[in-house]
Amino acid sequence: MSVTRAITAPRRAVRKAQRQIMVPLVIAVAFFAMIGSLFDSTSSRSTSNNPPATSAPQTTSGTYVYVTGTRVNQRDGPSTSDRVMGVLVEGTRVQLLRDEGQWAQIRSDLGTGWMYSSFLSPNGTSVAQPVSPDRGLRASDVRIIDGDTINVRGITPNVRLVGFNTPETWQASCTAERQVGERATARLSQLVRNAASIEFERVACSCRPGTEGTDRCNFGRLCGSLFVDGQDVGRTLIGEGLAVPYRYGRTSCPPRPQAWCQ
Repeated sequence: MSVTRAITAPRRAVRKAQRQIMVPLVIAVAFFAMIGSLFDSTSSRSTSNNPPATSAPQTTSGTYVYVTGTRVNQRDGPSTSDRVMGVLVEGTRVQLLRDEGQWAQIRSDLGTGWMYSSFLSPNGTSVAQPVSPDRGLRASDVRIIDGDTINVRGITPNVRLVGFNTPETWQASCTAERQVGERATARLSQLVRNAASIEFERVACSCRPGTEGTDRCNFGRLCGSLFVDGQDVGRTLIGEGLAVPYRYGRTSCPPRPQAWCQ
């Protein structure tokens, strides 16, 4: 054997051994690639045949809660301008359907309607029946404090009527303010005394959470609206020049208008 053949012989043997190893390795890789492709294709078809998952809408349907306000109106829409279906008294058990801002859609013996969610609680000790609209307050149930503050029998403390402001009578800035304030107080008393129907609705005060009913919110008063013969008394007093509109913020009240001493 020549020297050259002696040198190259081991190299040829190595290449031959490499070919013997590589051929089965390539076959094995191709086989596993084909199997993987089949699995991917099957998975893709399975995914395409199934509709995409969608998140279920959040709902509170079926949850039963209790009315905490003494007398709370149930309305046919989420606004104080919507029709009053009836009055729910404290302890009434209702079904909570969904929340929308400060309003809750409920189902009671009056039907499906809306009320302020702040007057609902998961805890209750008694079950009361709703009061129909024609069984509203009597004049003797309402005591007039001033033109925009009343006391309702069975509700403690006093109630600040919302949406309007009347002149002060106790700490008036001028004689004219006190005089108009006294007229507003007398007019509100007259409206209540001569009313064929009186309705009261509790509303949430525009205070920081957890402060309503304390001295840190509205001087400890509650908040509400009073309707005489179907009309808010504030609208009547404003129309007669005995009050001015007073709109609240979400958690605070603007400075009181000083329109009486100018």
